[in-house]
Amino acid sequence: MSQSTDISYLRQLVQIITENVDAIERLAYEQGVTHPTIDDLCEPTDARETFTLQPDVIRASTLATSAASQLVATLKLPNLVLRDRANAYHVPCALRIASETGIVELFREAGPKGMHIKDIATQAKVEPSIIGRVLRLLATHYIFKEVEPNVFANNRISSAMDTGKARSKILSMTRKKVESPAGFNDVVGDKYLDTNGIAAFVEQTTDIYFKSSACLPELVIANDYSMTALQKAMQFDGTFWDFLNKYPGSLQRFQSALGAWNRLQPTEVHAFGFDWPSLPEGSLIVDVGGGDGTEVFAIAQIAPHVKLMVQDRDQTIQQVTTPTWLGSQEKSRMIDSGQVTLLAHDFREAQPSHLVNKPAVFFMRHVTHNWPTNEIIHVLKHLHAAAPPHCKLIIADQLVPHACPDTQTAAGIKRVVHPMPPAPLLANLGEANAAMYSLDLAMTLMFNSQERTLGEFKEMTEAAGWKIQEVYQTARGFFSQLVCTKL
Repeated sequence: MSQSTDISYLRQLVQIITENVDAIERLAYEQGVTHPTIDDLCEPTDARETFTLQPDVIRASTLATSAASQLVATLKLPNLVLRDRANAYHVPCALRIASETGIVELFREAGPKGMHIKDIATQAKVEPSIIGRVLRLLATHYIFKEVEPNVFANNRISSAMDTGKARSKILSMTRKKVESPAGFNDVVGDKYLDTNGIAAFVEQTTDIYFKSSACLPELVIANDYSMTALQKAMQFDGTFWDFLNKYPGSLQRFQSALGAWNRLQPTEVHAFGFDWPSLPEGSLIVDVGGGDGTEVFAIAQIAPHVKLMVQDRDQTIQQVTTPTWLGSQEKSRMIDSGQVTLLAHDFREAQPSHLVNKPAVFFMRHVTHNWPTNEIIHVLKHLHAAAPPHCKLIIADQLVPHACPDTQTAAGIKRVVHPMPPAPLLANLGEANAAMYSLDLAMTLMFNSQERTLGEFKEMTEAAGWKIQEVYQTARGFFSQLVCTKL
């Protein structure tokens, strides 16, 4: 490759960064705010933080982040990139130590001047040398900051993990962990109540998923999926759901982490895309695996003329869905009026006879990724058997893009998506969208399942008698609605 071509490639990446930073600063100037710096604290209600959540700012930030990551990968020597990737396991280890020992809350109480590692060690009851090295590794990755030698404080990224609880309370909960026979320490779930869920997400990921991920290569190399990586790591024979039921604290942490993940999604994900108000009066929408009914509530608000049903396991309906709806006056009125009904049903079985030929829409959000393809095909066949001729199946889930352009798979499918990123960025935006692929492998760790590409969704739905007609994608990411009709 010639020198001029090399420069052109690098300059293209620099230009994308410059153009999008200019766009962000122009928007900030017009609104009389500034973009927060890494040294600021994360205050969700602060005008600077709310500014970063605006769609135009997110689009520009994503492009700039993608280009910056690709620029680093281009400029760094290949062996150094591989070295850093191979050593990346130290970061989740350090994150878990910092979160579970209440370091974030300790620094909040200490203020901007921070705290010396000797004082940290005394209060957190840990070895000063190791906690200093842990925090320095994290500060090197822009999580926490070292304000002077061996003195650390929160920054914008670390403060996002703050539970808002007193550090002493957090640490006392950590010390209450009870070791199980398998060597797994169950957590004290109360730690995550009334929080933003970020600490729960961090600890869920750096504990259970981190351990499970270390076991996945052995299963892949042996080509043996008779157990999941999580089962191997946790020395547990049951399913992931059995595991959570056995360890109630872990269930509370998972639920809080899931809430954090959902809040990271675009605000329009619940009711975007498909034109719900266009359904005829009295049409029945069945939310299959609907959980607490969040999506049903969102749809009911924009399409009050339709009937809606939340369908899930008996345990979920009794312990989660019913208390959620009866505990809200607005939701309770929807139940009383008959606009919304709750039905206990295992969707792995045939749909109840009284629903056959009744639904106008079967809706599934964040369900398909929990199941191996052959099992979810079985579920979709049950829905197909109960669906009248003009019924639609709407699958709302992550749509995994390839790292290269794909002009073949979508033939014949109407797509409402955001435009392809400019060259020379990867088609999937590279590291700016890395969370998608981490989630994909997390599904493998827990369920031997996956997130799916459009081609994989197409094969799966057609095997069950459905055809994808339309795809709607959110502006902020790859969360999508796939609208299917019966073949």
